[in-house]
Amino acid sequence: MEQAISISPSNQLNAHIASGCFTADGTEMKITMRRNAPQNIQDDSGTGSVFHDEKYEVDDDDDGVEPITLPESTHSFLFSEPICSLGFLFAAFIVLLSYASLLLALVNNVTHGTADNPLNVPYNVTFDVRISQYFAIVIALIMEEEIPTGLYLLRMIPKQSLHRKFPKIKFYRFFLAAIVRLLMGYLFLTNTFLVVVQAEEVLDIFYDVLALQFLQQLDDISFALAKIDVFGKHLKIASTRKYFRVEFNRVPFGLRK
Repeated sequence: MEQAISISPSNQLNAHIASGCFTADGTEMKITMRRNAPQNIQDDSGTGSVFHDEKYEVDDDDDGVEPITLPESTHSFLFSEPICSLGFLFAAFIVLLSYASLLLALVNNVTHGTADNPLNVPYNVTFDVRISQYFAIVIALIMEEEIPTGLYLLRMIPKQSLHRKFPKIKFYRFFLAAIVRLLMGYLFLTNTFLVVVQAEEVLDIFYDVLALQFLQQLDDISFALAKIDVFGKHLKIASTRKYFRVEFNRVPFGLRK
């Protein structure tokens, strides 16, 4: 038997209240309402009555806030697809290809030094090269997206929210996919620093930074190609699943688990 709670605010402020409701068995349900439009809030799980509990934060104005969704990247296949599936194997191949390429670049950058100059930094470079080196570092920090994305996913999609939306997804795989992003980002920045300090020409600096960025974006490029059926039907299905269309609720930091 279900009981509905009708909430009729006294004031007519044009704002949103995010509040939490709980069923009789402890299941948590996220609801959103407008204060200028009374609504009936009802537990549709059929397990019992509901009651109002202001557990979540009040968001007076969420206009312009980017929805929280899973990134369209082959890294997401690492937790959205079964381990023995083509999607997971394809994602693992892209990860290995990116890491192997970045590691080869790192080895190449650190093996040409000497005892007096282990990083093989050239002496007396021209003024335009020196300025370009500083510019390249700033550009690389702006272009680097794996570290911010990995931290954002871990911060905004806690275990509780992921399990509520997708019970079949294991959180440890989601966590490992985020770690893959973080490590790749730091590997990219390390390579960028080395190629920038070792450069002797302006164009060499920017060419090398762009080449490293391309290696880091193989997952995004591969996902986009899979989505338009370049790699076959199975990968197209994997890239168009509901996982990438569902939006996650914003949970207060203190309530994330």
